[in-house]
Amino acid sequence: MATFDGTLYVEAFENMERGRKTVYAVLNTLEYSMMSSGDRLEFGSHGSITIGTVRRYPNLEALCEAESWQNLVPEANSETEAIASIRAPDEWNAEIEKERGVLALRVRETRRK
Repeated sequence: MATFDGTLYVEAFENMERGRKTVYAVLNTLEYSMMSSGDRLEFGSHGSITIGTVRRYPNLEALCEAESWQNLVPEANSETEAIASIRAPDEWNAEIEKERGVLALRVRETRRK
């Protein structure tokens, strides 16, 4: 099992703790492309998630269609709003999404430190 670093979004982490958010989306970067079932994604001193499965998609639209946007951004009112919310942070790189796609990380377990 490997450990990877992730950017903390408090609302997303809390939704994963409550079981409302069951899929975490990340860009398919070289580092994240090596993730597999059982690996952990650490959110600094806040906590971590254990990954159940990893699925690759060409873009967020395909990910939302396959995994259901409600599992990604449960507080959103629509798929369009969910996708916009995921792409909103400055860390999201549209070029990487276009070139390498995105990964859907199925949340197996959430732990707060």
